[in-house]
Amino acid sequence: MNEELYIIANWKMNPQTLDEALALANRVKEGVANTQGSKVVLCPPFPFISYILPSEHVEMGAQNCFWEGKGAFTGEISPRMLKELGCTYVILGHSERAKYLGETQEMVRKKTKAALEAGLRVVLCVGENEETPADAENLIVVYEPEWAISSEGGDAADSKLVAARIAKMRETLKTTPILYGGSTNSKNIQTFLQAGAQGALVGSASLDAEEFISLVKNAVS
Repeated sequence: MNEELYIIANWKMNPQTLDEALALANRVKEGVANTQGSKVVLCPPFPFISYILPSEHVEMGAQNCFWEGKGAFTGEISPRMLKELGCTYVILGHSERAKYLGETQEMVRKKTKAALEAGLRVVLCVGENEETPADAENLIVVYEPEWAISSEGGDAADSKLVAARIAKMRETLKTTPILYGGSTNSKNIQTFLQAGAQGALVGSASLDAEEFISLVKNAVS
């Protein structure tokens, strides 16, 4: 089983300006530069990706992609385009896309297949009642119950629930890293790691540079 620790920042539709995005990214890069033991990934909105360069300690990702490589698909972004911008990761299947945009699990499966074939690492969000996928090279699975997402007004899941859910998922996923997502912060990250998570998908806490840096440091301490 892969034992690497992943801390992945999902900025969602934040911040609002390029200057703010650059300041946030640069502070995080500076703050985690001497921290060992985890892979840190920033996933900003599409317009900012090309301006935020990966560093020795921070990799880049995107929050979505399309399932076709090219064509008449207005507004969509292909996996290859993300790679051209320096992305090595992409988040897929987040519950907010189903809730607000009607994204289906079939769409998520097609996107996952296309992104993996393009050589991206897929950070696949799996909700409370969604099917656990099979092991795949370059796949990372996140257990993220919709009700626990901080931006949706939720609270972090109980560690016993997380441990039970990860153990159940591990019956199918023998080698794929399993992360936790949902109201993670610097104070509770160790709780979820002790419950069996191999890292976290971080939402609101990733928009505060000092809080996110503390989260990363606490995760590897």
